[in-house]
Amino acid sequence: MKEDGNFSQTKGAGEKSRKSQFVEESSNVDSSSSPKTPPKKKGGGRSSAYKERPKKYKKSGKKRKKSKGSWLATIGVLLIVVLLIGAVFFTPFLDGLYGSWSGVGIYPEKADYTMKRTIKIENNDPRESLDYKLTLAVPYEIEKNNIQTIENTEWNGEPDTIEKNNHEWRQWDRTLASGQSERIEISYDVKTTTVKWDFSGEDSGTVEDIPQDIKDRYIKDQWAVDSDRDDEVDDRNGDGRDDWMIEPSHPKIERLAEDIVSGEDNIYDKSKAIYDWMNDNIKYEFAEEGLPKHAVWVLNSGTGDCDEQSFLYTSLSRAAGIPAWLELGVLYDRGGDRWGGHGWVRTRFVNDAGTKKGWVNIDLVNDEFFFRSARRFTTWVDDGQEGHLKDYYYFFSWTSSAGISRPNVDDEYENMAMDTEGRVVYNEGKGMLPGFEFLTVIPATLISIFIYSRTRRKRRSKKRKDR
Repeated sequence: MKEDGNFSQTKGAGEKSRKSQFVEESSNVDSSSSPKTPPKKKGGGRSSAYKERPKKYKKSGKKRKKSKGSWLATIGVLLIVVLLIGAVFFTPFLDGLYGSWSGVGIYPEKADYTMKRTIKIENNDPRESLDYKLTLAVPYEIEKNNIQTIENTEWNGEPDTIEKNNHEWRQWDRTLASGQSERIEISYDVKTTTVKWDFSGEDSGTVEDIPQDIKDRYIKDQWAVDSDRDDEVDDRNGDGRDDWMIEPSHPKIERLAEDIVSGEDNIYDKSKAIYDWMNDNIKYEFAEEGLPKHAVWVLNSGTGDCDEQSFLYTSLSRAAGIPAWLELGVLYDRGGDRWGGHGWVRTRFVNDAGTKKGWVNIDLVNDEFFFRSARRFTTWVDDGQEGHLKDYYYFFSWTSSAGISRPNVDDEYENMAMDTEGRVVYNEGKGMLPGFEFLTVIPATLISIFIYSRTRRKRRSKKRKDR
Protein backbone atom coordinates (compact mmCIF):
# COMPACT_ATOMS: atom_id res chain seq x y z
CA MET A 1 0.00 0.00 0.00
CA LYS A 2 1.31 3.50 -0.91
CA GLU A 3 0.65 6.83 0.79
CA ASP A 4 1.24 10.42 -0.33
CA GLY A 5 2.29 13.32 1.88
CA ASN A 6 2.48 17.04 1.25
CA PHE A 7 3.92 20.14 2.80
CA SER A 8 2.45 23.61 2.47
CA GLN A 9 4.40 26.77 1.59
CA THR A 10 6.32 28.42 4.43
CA LYS A 11 4.67 31.55 5.79
CA GLY A 12 5.79 34.27 8.12
CA ALA A 13 6.18 37.97 8.78
CA GLY A 14 8.29 40.18 10.95
CA GLU A 15 7.34 41.70 14.27
CA LYS A 16 8.58 44.82 15.88
CA SER A 17 9.22 46.63 19.22
CA ARG A 18 10.77 49.86 20.48
CA LYS A 19 12.09 51.39 23.74
CA SER A 20 13.39 54.69 25.24
CA GLN A 21 15.09 56.13 28.54
CA PHE A 22 16.71 59.47 30.98
CA VAL A 23 18.98 61.94 35.55
CA GLU A 24 19.61 64.70 38.61
CA GLU A 25 22.22 66.04 41.17
CA SER A 26 22.84 67.44 44.78
CA SER A 27 25.27 69.60 46.87
CA ASN A 28 26.48 69.95 50.49
CA VAL A 29 27.85 72.82 52.61
CA ASP A 30 30.59 72.78 55.29
CA SER A 31 29.11 74.49 58.38
CA SER A 32 32.38 74.53 60.41
CA SER A 33 33.54 77.81 58.83
CA SER A 34 30.32 79.80 59.32
CA PRO A 35 30.88 83.20 61.11
CA LYS A 36 30.12 83.62 64.82
CA THR A 37 27.27 85.91 65.82
CA PRO A 38 28.70 89.33 66.76
CA PRO A 39 27.76 91.09 70.03
CA LYS A 40 24.53 93.05 69.88
CA LYS A 41 24.28 96.78 70.34
CA LYS A 42 21.65 98.33 72.56
CA GLY A 43 18.33 98.35 70.86
CA GLY A 44 18.98 95.00 69.33
CA GLY A 45 21.28 96.17 66.46
CA ARG A 46 24.54 94.47 65.58
CA SER A 47 27.92 95.81 66.57
CA SER A 48 29.76 98.00 64.15
CA ALA A 49 32.48 95.36 64.14
CA TYR A 50 30.21 93.22 61.95
CA LYS A 51 30.27 94.22 58.32
CA GLU A 52 26.77 94.67 56.95
CA ARG A 53 25.66 92.96 53.70
CA PRO A 54 25.86 95.37 50.76
CA LYS A 55 22.59 96.92 49.80
CA LYS A 56 20.86 95.64 46.68
CA TYR A 57 21.16 97.79 43.62
CA LYS A 58 18.06 99.64 42.68
CA LYS A 59 16.63 98.93 39.26
CA SER A 60 17.80 101.59 36.88
CA GLY A 61 14.88 101.09 34.49
CA LYS A 62 17.18 99.54 31.90
CA LYS A 63 16.94 95.84 31.16
CA ARG A 64 20.02 93.90 32.09
CA LYS A 65 21.70 92.37 29.09
CA LYS A 66 21.73 88.62 28.89
CA SER A 67 25.17 87.12 28.99
CA LYS A 68 26.67 85.62 25.87
CA GLY A 69 26.48 82.16 27.41
CA SER A 70 22.75 82.61 28.11
CA TRP A 71 22.00 83.47 24.48
CA LEU A 72 24.07 80.54 23.23
CA ALA A 73 22.26 78.12 25.56
CA THR A 74 18.83 79.31 24.35
CA ILE A 75 19.86 79.02 20.71
CA GLY A 76 21.31 75.57 21.40
CA VAL A 77 18.03 74.35 22.93
CA LEU A 78 16.02 75.61 19.95
CA LEU A 79 18.42 73.97 17.51
CA ILE A 80 18.12 70.63 19.31
CA VAL A 81 14.31 70.77 19.16
CA VAL A 82 14.29 71.69 15.46
CA LEU A 83 16.90 69.08 14.50
CA LEU A 84 15.29 66.24 16.45
CA ILE A 85 11.79 66.94 15.18
CA GLY A 86 13.17 67.34 11.67
CA ALA A 87 15.06 64.07 12.02
CA VAL A 88 11.85 62.29 12.94
CA PHE A 89 9.74 63.63 10.12
CA PHE A 90 11.95 64.89 7.29
CA THR A 91 15.37 63.20 7.25
CA PRO A 92 16.70 59.65 7.01
CA PHE A 93 18.35 59.96 10.45
CA LEU A 94 15.57 58.00 12.16
CA ASP A 95 14.51 55.87 9.21
CA GLY A 96 15.15 52.84 11.39
CA LEU A 97 12.16 53.75 13.57
CA TYR A 98 9.90 53.26 10.59
CA GLY A 99 9.43 50.46 8.09
CA SER A 100 7.10 48.16 6.31
CA TRP A 101 5.32 47.36 9.60
CA SER A 102 4.33 50.98 10.11
CA GLY A 103 1.64 53.30 8.78
CA VAL A 104 4.29 56.02 8.41
CA GLY A 105 7.12 54.50 6.39
CA ILE A 106 10.37 55.59 4.83
CA TYR A 107 11.34 53.11 2.13
CA PRO A 108 14.13 52.90 -0.42
CA GLU A 109 13.15 54.05 -3.88
CA LYS A 110 15.12 51.15 -5.39
CA ALA A 111 16.74 47.97 -4.07
CA ASP A 112 19.40 45.72 -5.57
CA TYR A 113 19.82 42.48 -3.65
CA THR A 114 20.95 38.86 -3.71
CA MET A 115 19.13 36.21 -1.71
CA LYS A 116 19.56 32.49 -1.31
CA ARG A 117 16.76 30.02 -0.69
CA THR A 118 17.74 26.73 0.94
CA ILE A 119 15.38 23.76 1.20
CA LYS A 120 16.72 20.88 3.29
CA ILE A 121 15.01 17.49 3.00
CA GLU A 122 15.77 14.72 5.52
CA ASN A 123 14.66 11.08 5.32
CA ASN A 124 14.33 10.11 8.98
CA ASP A 125 13.33 6.51 8.40
CA PRO A 126 16.12 4.06 9.29
CA ARG A 127 14.80 1.35 6.93
CA GLU A 128 13.04 2.75 3.85
CA SER A 129 14.11 5.04 1.02
CA LEU A 130 12.08 8.14 0.18
CA ASP A 131 10.90 9.24 -3.27
CA TYR A 132 10.08 12.95 -3.39
CA LYS A 133 9.22 15.75 -5.81
CA LEU A 134 10.04 19.38 -5.14
CA THR A 135 8.26 21.69 -7.60
CA LEU A 136 8.88 25.44 -7.50
CA ALA A 137 7.41 28.18 -9.70
CA VAL A 138 10.04 30.19 -11.56
CA PRO A 139 9.77 33.83 -10.41
CA TYR A 140 9.25 36.21 -13.30
CA GLU A 141 9.87 39.84 -14.06
CA ILE A 142 7.21 42.46 -13.36
CA GLU A 143 7.83 45.03 -16.08
CA LYS A 144 5.16 47.48 -14.93
CA ASN A 145 7.02 50.46 -13.40
CA ASN A 146 10.19 48.28 -13.37
CA ILE A 147 8.79 46.69 -10.23
CA GLN A 148 10.85 43.49 -10.39
CA THR A 149 13.79 42.58 -12.64
CA ILE A 150 15.53 39.22 -12.14
CA GLU A 151 19.11 39.56 -13.32
CA ASN A 152 20.31 36.04 -12.55
CA THR A 153 19.04 32.76 -11.07
CA GLU A 154 21.15 29.75 -10.10
CA TRP A 155 19.88 26.32 -9.08
CA ASN A 156 21.83 23.33 -7.80
CA GLY A 157 21.00 19.68 -8.41
CA GLU A 158 20.10 20.16 -12.11
CA PRO A 159 16.30 20.36 -11.83
CA ASP A 160 13.95 19.55 -14.70
CA THR A 161 12.08 22.38 -16.43
CA ILE A 162 8.35 21.73 -16.76
CA GLU A 163 5.32 23.65 -18.01
CA LYS A 164 2.48 23.71 -15.51
CA ASN A 165 -0.55 25.97 -15.14
CA ASN A 166 0.63 28.07 -18.09
CA HIS A 167 3.84 28.84 -16.25
CA GLU A 168 7.44 27.59 -16.06
CA TRP A 169 8.44 25.53 -13.03
CA ARG A 170 11.58 23.74 -11.79
CA GLN A 171 11.21 20.21 -10.48
CA TRP A 172 13.59 18.03 -8.49
CA ASP A 173 12.54 14.36 -8.73
CA ARG A 174 14.77 12.48 -6.31
CA THR A 175 15.20 9.39 -4.14
CA LEU A 176 16.76 9.64 -0.68
CA ALA A 177 18.17 6.53 0.98
CA SER A 178 17.24 5.89 4.62
CA GLY A 179 18.83 8.40 6.99
CA GLN A 180 20.07 10.64 4.17
CA SER A 181 19.44 14.35 3.58
CA GLU A 182 19.75 16.77 0.66
CA ARG A 183 19.99 20.55 0.31
CA ILE A 184 18.44 22.36 -2.64
CA GLU A 185 19.84 25.88 -3.04
CA ILE A 186 18.55 28.63 -5.32
CA SER A 187 20.07 32.12 -5.51
CA TYR A 188 18.41 35.19 -7.05
CA ASP A 189 19.93 38.51 -8.12
CA VAL A 190 17.07 41.00 -8.22
CA LYS A 191 16.40 44.70 -8.75
CA THR A 192 13.11 46.16 -7.48
CA THR A 193 11.36 49.53 -7.32
CA THR A 194 8.98 51.02 -4.75
CA VAL A 195 5.63 52.08 -6.22
CA LYS A 196 3.05 54.42 -4.67
CA TRP A 197 -0.17 54.54 -6.69
CA ASP A 198 -1.57 58.05 -6.23
CA PHE A 199 -5.24 57.36 -6.84
CA SER A 200 -8.25 58.62 -4.93
CA GLY A 201 -12.03 58.37 -4.84
CA GLU A 202 -12.27 61.59 -6.83
CA ASP A 203 -10.79 60.07 -9.99
CA SER A 204 -11.95 56.47 -9.47
CA GLY A 205 -14.19 54.56 -11.82
CA THR A 206 -16.99 52.22 -10.71
CA VAL A 207 -17.33 48.46 -10.63
CA GLU A 208 -19.13 48.66 -13.99
CA ASP A 209 -15.92 50.05 -15.56
CA ILE A 210 -13.94 46.87 -14.80
CA PRO A 211 -13.53 44.55 -17.85
CA GLN A 212 -15.78 41.50 -17.74
CA ASP A 213 -12.98 39.00 -18.44
CA ILE A 214 -11.18 40.17 -15.24
CA LYS A 215 -14.40 39.78 -13.28
CA ASP A 216 -14.96 36.28 -14.65
CA ARG A 217 -11.51 35.24 -13.48
CA TYR A 218 -11.39 36.87 -10.04
CA ILE A 219 -14.94 37.10 -8.66
CA LYS A 220 -15.77 33.45 -7.93
CA ASP A 221 -15.09 31.08 -4.99
CA GLN A 222 -11.62 29.53 -5.17
CA TRP A 223 -9.64 26.63 -3.67
CA ALA A 224 -11.94 24.02 -2.14
CA VAL A 225 -10.15 22.96 1.05
CA ASP A 226 -9.10 19.30 1.01
CA SER A 227 -6.57 19.11 3.85
CA ASP A 228 -6.26 15.29 3.73
CA ARG A 229 -5.94 15.18 -0.07
CA ASP A 230 -8.67 12.52 -0.14
CA ASP A 231 -10.92 14.32 -2.67
CA GLU A 232 -13.37 15.25 0.10
CA VAL A 233 -13.81 18.95 0.81
CA ASP A 234 -13.48 19.97 4.47
CA ASP A 235 -16.13 21.56 6.67
CA ARG A 236 -13.90 23.03 9.38
CA ASN A 237 -16.56 25.63 10.24
CA GLY A 238 -19.14 22.95 11.05
CA ASP A 239 -21.81 24.96 9.21
CA GLY A 240 -22.71 22.26 6.70
CA ARG A 241 -20.95 24.10 3.84
CA ASP A 242 -17.79 23.18 1.97
CA ASP A 243 -14.77 25.25 3.00
CA TRP A 244 -13.15 27.51 0.40
CA MET A 245 -10.00 29.52 0.99
CA ILE A 246 -11.59 32.41 -0.93
CA GLU A 247 -15.39 32.40 -0.60
CA PRO A 248 -17.26 35.54 -1.72
CA SER A 249 -20.49 33.53 -2.00
CA HIS A 250 -20.69 32.68 1.72
CA PRO A 251 -23.75 34.43 3.27
CA LYS A 252 -21.67 35.95 6.11
CA ILE A 253 -19.14 37.34 3.62
CA GLU A 254 -21.88 38.70 1.33
CA ARG A 255 -23.74 40.47 4.16
CA LEU A 256 -20.56 41.91 5.65
CA ALA A 257 -19.27 43.18 2.29
CA GLU A 258 -22.60 44.86 1.56
CA ASP A 259 -22.56 46.54 4.96
CA ILE A 260 -18.92 47.70 4.67
CA VAL A 261 -19.25 49.33 1.24
CA SER A 262 -22.72 50.74 1.84
CA GLY A 263 -22.77 54.37 0.71
CA GLU A 264 -19.59 54.06 -1.39
CA ASP A 265 -20.02 54.30 -5.16
CA ASN A 266 -16.54 53.85 -6.67
CA ILE A 267 -13.75 51.27 -6.73
CA TYR A 268 -11.26 53.22 -4.63
CA ASP A 269 -13.64 54.09 -1.78
CA LYS A 270 -15.05 50.56 -1.62
CA SER A 271 -11.55 49.03 -1.56
CA LYS A 272 -10.47 51.50 1.15
CA ALA A 273 -13.57 50.79 3.23
CA ILE A 274 -12.82 47.04 3.19
CA TYR A 275 -9.15 47.70 3.99
CA ASP A 276 -10.08 49.95 6.96
CA TRP A 277 -12.57 47.41 8.28
CA MET A 278 -9.90 44.68 8.13
CA ASN A 279 -7.40 46.87 10.00
CA ASP A 280 -9.93 47.66 12.71
CA ASN A 281 -11.33 44.16 13.20
CA ILE A 282 -8.78 41.49 12.25
CA LYS A 283 -5.63 41.09 14.34
CA TYR A 284 -2.35 39.58 13.24
CA GLU A 285 -1.20 36.23 14.61
CA PHE A 286 1.70 33.98 13.64
CA ALA A 287 0.99 31.14 11.22
CA GLU A 288 0.52 27.62 12.52
CA GLU A 289 1.81 24.45 10.89
CA GLY A 290 -0.17 23.00 7.99
CA LEU A 291 -2.76 24.62 5.78
CA PRO A 292 -3.66 28.29 6.31
CA LYS A 293 -7.06 29.27 7.72
CA HIS A 294 -9.69 29.97 5.09
CA ALA A 295 -11.60 33.25 4.78
CA VAL A 296 -14.66 32.41 6.93
CA TRP A 297 -12.45 30.93 9.66
CA VAL A 298 -10.43 34.18 9.76
CA LEU A 299 -13.67 36.17 9.95
CA ASN A 300 -15.02 34.02 12.81
CA SER A 301 -11.77 34.03 14.80
CA GLY A 302 -10.88 37.69 14.18
CA THR A 303 -7.22 36.72 13.64
CA GLY A 304 -4.97 35.65 10.81
CA ASP A 305 -1.48 35.87 9.40
CA CYS A 306 -0.51 37.57 6.13
CA ASP A 307 -2.00 35.22 3.53
CA GLU A 308 -4.96 34.28 5.75
CA GLN A 309 -5.97 37.94 6.04
CA SER A 310 -5.46 38.23 2.28
CA PHE A 311 -7.96 35.39 1.77
CA LEU A 312 -10.58 37.31 3.76
CA TYR A 313 -9.90 40.64 2.04
CA THR A 314 -10.06 38.95 -1.37
CA SER A 315 -13.38 37.31 -0.45
CA LEU A 316 -14.92 40.61 0.74
CA SER A 317 -13.62 42.49 -2.31
CA ARG A 318 -15.01 39.91 -4.72
CA ALA A 319 -18.35 39.96 -2.88
CA ALA A 320 -18.39 43.74 -3.46
CA GLY A 321 -17.80 43.18 -7.19
CA ILE A 322 -14.11 44.18 -7.25
CA PRO A 323 -11.68 41.53 -8.56
CA ALA A 324 -8.89 40.69 -6.09
CA TRP A 325 -6.34 37.88 -5.93
CA LEU A 326 -3.20 36.78 -4.06
CA GLU A 327 0.43 37.62 -4.73
CA LEU A 328 2.98 35.49 -2.88
CA GLY A 329 6.69 35.70 -2.20
CA VAL A 330 9.05 36.95 0.51
CA LEU A 331 9.49 40.19 2.46
CA TYR A 332 12.76 41.60 3.82
CA ASP A 333 13.02 42.13 7.59
CA ARG A 334 15.59 44.87 8.29
CA GLY A 335 15.73 44.09 12.00
CA GLY A 336 16.89 40.52 11.43
CA ASP A 337 18.58 41.10 8.04
CA ARG A 338 16.58 38.19 6.65
CA TRP A 339 13.73 37.28 4.32
CA GLY A 340 10.48 35.58 5.33
CA GLY A 341 7.57 34.07 3.43
CA HIS A 342 4.74 36.53 2.83
CA GLY A 343 1.40 36.96 1.09
CA TRP A 344 -0.45 40.11 0.01
CA VAL A 345 -3.23 41.26 -2.35
CA ARG A 346 -3.53 42.47 -5.91
CA THR A 347 -6.75 44.23 -6.85
CA ARG A 348 -8.12 46.05 -9.87
CA PHE A 349 -8.38 49.81 -10.32
CA VAL A 350 -9.86 51.88 -13.15
CA ASN A 351 -10.15 55.67 -13.15
CA ASP A 352 -13.35 57.39 -14.25
CA ALA A 353 -11.90 58.37 -17.62
CA GLY A 354 -10.64 54.85 -18.32
CA THR A 355 -7.13 56.20 -18.98
CA LYS A 356 -5.59 54.62 -15.86
CA LYS A 357 -6.31 50.97 -15.28
CA GLY A 358 -4.55 47.88 -14.04
CA TRP A 359 -3.64 46.19 -10.79
CA VAL A 360 -2.41 47.71 -7.52
CA ASN A 361 -1.11 46.13 -4.30
CA ILE A 362 -2.53 46.04 -0.78
CA ASP A 363 -0.57 44.59 2.16
CA LEU A 364 -2.96 44.23 5.09
CA VAL A 365 -0.57 43.25 7.87
CA ASN A 366 1.95 45.98 6.98
CA ASP A 367 -0.54 48.86 6.59
CA GLU A 368 0.17 49.46 2.90
CA PHE A 369 -2.74 50.51 0.71
CA PHE A 370 -2.13 51.02 -3.03
CA PHE A 371 1.59 50.78 -2.23
CA ARG A 372 4.41 48.32 -2.83
CA SER A 373 7.85 48.52 -1.17
CA ALA A 374 11.05 47.61 -3.01
CA ARG A 375 12.10 45.22 -0.25
CA ARG A 376 9.86 42.38 -1.40
CA PHE A 377 10.18 39.61 -3.95
CA THR A 378 7.27 38.05 -5.85
CA THR A 379 7.52 34.34 -6.57
CA TRP A 380 3.93 33.64 -7.67
CA VAL A 381 0.81 35.56 -8.71
CA ASP A 382 -2.53 33.75 -8.63
CA ASP A 383 -4.23 33.43 -12.03
CA GLY A 384 -7.68 32.70 -10.59
CA GLN A 385 -7.84 29.15 -11.98
CA GLU A 386 -9.05 26.42 -9.63
CA GLY A 387 -6.22 24.25 -8.33
CA HIS A 388 -3.37 26.56 -9.35
CA LEU A 389 -3.09 28.45 -6.06
CA LYS A 390 -3.23 25.16 -4.16
CA ASP A 391 -0.38 23.79 -6.32
CA TYR A 392 1.83 26.68 -5.22
CA TYR A 393 1.28 25.83 -1.54
CA TYR A 394 1.80 22.08 -2.03
CA PHE A 395 5.32 22.47 -3.44
CA PHE A 396 6.69 19.26 -1.84
CA SER A 397 5.28 15.72 -2.10
CA TRP A 398 6.65 12.27 -1.33
CA THR A 399 5.80 8.62 -1.91
CA SER A 400 7.05 5.74 0.21
CA SER A 401 6.08 2.48 1.87
CA ALA A 402 3.30 2.67 4.45
CA GLY A 403 4.44 3.45 7.95
CA ILE A 404 7.53 5.45 7.00
CA SER A 405 8.51 8.36 9.25
CA ARG A 406 7.45 11.77 8.01
CA PRO A 407 10.40 13.53 6.31
CA ASN A 408 11.68 16.86 7.63
CA VAL A 409 11.54 19.81 5.24
CA ASP A 410 13.15 23.13 6.23
CA ASP A 411 12.67 26.12 3.91
CA GLU A 412 14.73 29.26 4.64
CA TYR A 413 15.80 32.46 2.88
CA GLU A 414 19.15 34.16 3.52
CA ASN A 415 20.08 37.71 2.60
CA MET A 416 23.43 37.72 0.79
CA ALA A 417 23.62 41.40 -0.21
CA MET A 418 21.33 44.45 -0.08
CA ASP A 419 21.97 47.84 -1.69
CA THR A 420 19.36 50.60 -1.77
CA GLU A 421 19.06 54.10 -3.15
CA GLY A 422 16.64 57.01 -2.81
CA ARG A 423 13.82 57.49 -0.34
CA VAL A 424 10.04 57.25 -0.59
CA VAL A 425 7.89 58.47 2.29
CA TYR A 426 4.56 56.72 2.65
CA ASN A 427 1.97 57.78 5.20
CA GLU A 428 -1.12 55.62 5.32
CA GLY A 429 -2.18 57.55 8.43
CA LYS A 430 -1.47 55.25 11.35
CA GLY A 431 1.94 56.50 12.47
CA MET A 432 4.81 54.74 14.18
CA LEU A 433 2.45 53.80 17.00
CA PRO A 434 -1.13 53.98 15.75
CA GLY A 435 -2.75 57.00 17.37
CA PHE A 436 0.43 58.05 19.19
CA GLU A 437 2.56 59.70 16.50
CA PHE A 438 3.29 62.65 18.84
CA LEU A 439 5.35 60.38 21.09
CA THR A 440 8.28 60.66 18.68
CA VAL A 441 8.97 64.25 19.84
CA ILE A 442 8.82 63.50 23.59
CA PRO A 443 12.56 62.65 23.88
CA ALA A 444 13.44 65.93 22.10
CA THR A 445 11.16 67.87 24.44
CA LEU A 446 12.54 66.26 27.62
CA ILE A 447 16.15 66.83 26.56
CA SER A 448 15.41 70.47 25.75
CA ILE A 449 13.66 71.06 29.09
CA PHE A 450 16.56 69.44 30.95
CA ILE A 451 19.18 71.61 29.20
CA TYR A 452 17.09 74.77 29.64
CA SER A 453 16.49 74.16 33.37
CA ARG A 454 20.21 73.51 33.94
CA THR A 455 21.05 76.76 32.16
CA ARG A 456 18.57 78.75 34.28
CA ARG A 457 19.94 77.26 37.52
CA LYS A 458 23.48 78.23 36.55
CA ARG A 459 22.36 81.79 35.71
CA ARG A 460 20.60 82.18 39.06
CA SER A 461 23.60 80.80 40.91
CA LYS A 462 25.90 83.24 39.12
CA LYS A 463 23.57 86.19 40.06
CA ARG A 464 23.66 85.25 43.73
CA LYS A 465 27.43 85.17 43.74
CA ASP A 466 27.60 88.61 42.09
CA ARG A 467 25.40 90.19 44.78
